[in-house]
Amino acid sequence: MNSVSIVRCLGLVSLISGFLIVGTHVATLEPIRKNQEQIMRESVAQLLPGSEKQVTYGVSPTGELTVLTDAGAAGTKMFAGYDKAGKLLGVVLDASERGYADIITAMYAYDQATKTITGFRVVEIRETPGLGDKIGKDPAFLENFKKLDTSKPITAVKHGTKKNPWEIDAISGATISSRAVGRMLQKGVAEMAPIFTRNLERLQRGN
Repeated sequence: MNSVSIVRCLGLVSLISGFLIVGTHVATLEPIRKNQEQIMRESVAQLLPGSEKQVTYGVSPTGELTVLTDAGAAGTKMFAGYDKAGKLLGVVLDASERGYADIITAMYAYDQATKTITGFRVVEIRETPGLGDKIGKDPAFLENFKKLDTSKPITAVKHGTKKNPWEIDAISGATISSRAVGRMLQKGVAEMAPIFTRNLERLQRGN
């Protein structure tokens, strides 16, 4: 086989490979989106017990809200949960922060009336098994988020030294991951609480 034939063969192989890669990517986009949407809706239901209705809002860079029909859409989002009577129970927000090994992605419930975080759920994590990954499943750690005060900067403290309601009792051996959770929540509340307050009447109406 001469060099021209080799080049043609390699070109054909590259072309076919490119089509296969693009085709696979396109084919998996919709299943991935639906899976993300399902995870988010399940997280909202878990973080806002008693919610019978959910409304997903897209948040613009200026803080304006837009109702979304796709909970898995890209961009900053706010999930509002309502009881059977249509009363606003609270909102769920997503957040992310670099931990020890990679980016930690989570969702948390925020109650404007008490200015507290009332629930926390890890959505995606690649932290060290048996240590950092405990932030998503350790019962004692998750207790931090049943009524975490946001009126002062949220801070992760050494395990066993928590004294204040705005502090997170870190997991022993997973301090870096615990601190990442504190940073993501502090940053998230600082950015989103004013938007929640500004749009409270609309959120209460659910439109």
